Amino acid sequence: MLCLRTAIGLLIAVALATNCADDAPTRPSHPSLQVSAAPSRIAFESDRDGNFEIYVMEVDGSALTRLTSHPSDDFEPSWSPNGRQIAFWSTRDGNAEIYVMNADGSAPTRLTSNPAGDAQPSWSPDGRQIAFMSTRDGDKGEVYVMGVDGSGQARLTNNAATGAFDGEPSWSPSGRQIAFTREPEIYVMDSDGSFPTQLTHSRLAASGPSWSPDGQHIAFADGSDIYVIDLVGFATRALTNDQDYNRDPSWSPDGGHIVFKSERDGNAELYVMAADGSGLTRLTNHFAWDGAPNWSSMRVGQGPPDEAEADRNGDLMVCENETTALVIDNNLPGGQCPKGYVLRPRT
Repeated sequence: MLCLRTAIGLLIAVALATNCADDAPTRPSHPSLQVSAAPSRIAFESDRDGNFEIYVMEVDGSALTRLTSHPSDDFEPSWSPNGRQIAFWSTRDGNAEIYVMNADGSAPTRLTSNPAGDAQPSWSPDGRQIAFMSTRDGDKGEVYVMGVDGSGQARLTNNAATGAFDGEPSWSPSGRQIAFTREPEIYVMDSDGSFPTQLTHSRLAASGPSWSPDGQHIAFADGSDIYVIDLVGFATRALTNDQDYNRDPSWSPDGGHIVFKSERDGNAELYVMAADGSGLTRLTNHFAWDGAPNWSSMRVGQGPPDEAEADRNGDLMVCENETTALVIDNNLPGGQCPKGYVLRPRT
């Protein structure tokens, strides 16, 4: 993710990499990388085709596909929980606005329409809302929320007293809280905007919070490295230590890995590592910029019974026993409750 003020400024100046050859280098494939048995993909932004567009690839870096194709720039994709749509922001209508499209890139639809800048969308875990950053109430960013059709746009933060820049919202898995950047720190607030609480005490400037699927950790960047803070005890540990501008962490659906952007090999590429920082693997290999990765949710997921909710379109069902709830996609093969679980009645 670009620096907050640079990425969200309404006059976006992107220094495109100079193309030294007509053919892009062969993208790496890592068949030995085992991340999750459930289907998931990684969306990201790249200027490899001349301007910033949204791309998607498999979790091992294979099957890279361009989703958007527009003369203007498209940035920072965010998957819907059911994996069928992607929210992003674009300057295609003259200034920064939020759009949503199908996961194959079709049917892009504009959700916001404001003379100011709207950017950095983040889909709520129940699929009903999108949090985002906007400068509509002044030149300082604030966090807002809206319905997935663009309705009910409401301001959550108010930084008038501090003059800080609020942005980069990231929902907790339960949907009850939102982590966000209030420069230069990471904060957490309730999903209605109440009780904003400072979480980090950064070395330089914290950015890009990403909530772990189990709700117990938040990954973020500070200075040039990726860190994780535990939400019980608030211990903070570095996952990288190379000062090569590591940014934009995003968790795998099973919480075992983190994808991120790094310039360790001379330009912005995407890498994946285990949640403890081990097993670093490069996913992209291109002379242009690759960044802002977002890992799609599992189509089959686990969570506490009071946090698992059926998809609003009826595509997901909730199976539960005394201690665990499973969210299962009806459209997957074998989409039925496993042995030992019963179907939760719809309310």
